[in-house]
Amino acid sequence: MIAKIFSNDFNRIVAATKGFVGTDAIHGIHKFIRLEFCANDSSVTAKAVDGYRLAIEHAVCECDGDFTAYINANTKLPRGMAATIEIVGSDAIIRCCDHIYGCPQPDGEFLDVEKALPKGEVTFQYGVNGNYLLSALQAAKVSCGGSFHKAVVLEFRGELEPVLLRTNENDVKMVLPVRIPHKD
Repeated sequence: MIAKIFSNDFNRIVAATKGFVGTDAIHGIHKFIRLEFCANDSSVTAKAVDGYRLAIEHAVCECDGDFTAYINANTKLPRGMAATIEIVGSDAIIRCCDHIYGCPQPDGEFLDVEKALPKGEVTFQYGVNGNYLLSALQAAKVSCGGSFHKAVVLEFRGELEPVLLRTNENDVKMVLPVRIPHKD
């Protein structure tokens, strides 16, 4: 099995999931990003988990069959190039330009991500500007003394009300919502 992907797309899905890889995971397989290639959809799904978080990211690719490959989270390809990914023996081999990247495939069972995702009804959706939310979280970290040993409490009152981040009872960061289209 072999997959072809544009290196910019590959780098995007790796960058979007690498922060969720378990660095000191009990299961060694969770120290890698899982790439699931689907020939019918012409897609690749990147998944990463640690003990507290989960990330899933999708991209378009071409592949001649369905297969799974595990890669190191620090893999970065030259921009603007075509890349191929295949399993050769017990290694995932990525070729891009004149570079070859290899990653031994780990043993073990990866978390069944579909079972981990919540299945209940969505009661409401809340949209925020990602940059504003990130800056509020960074300010909350400063308020907590530079670490998140203490929980940041998020308060939602309604889909059009501001979200409040509290680090202490009176220390508040606020982010205004954005309107998002509802799916009917």
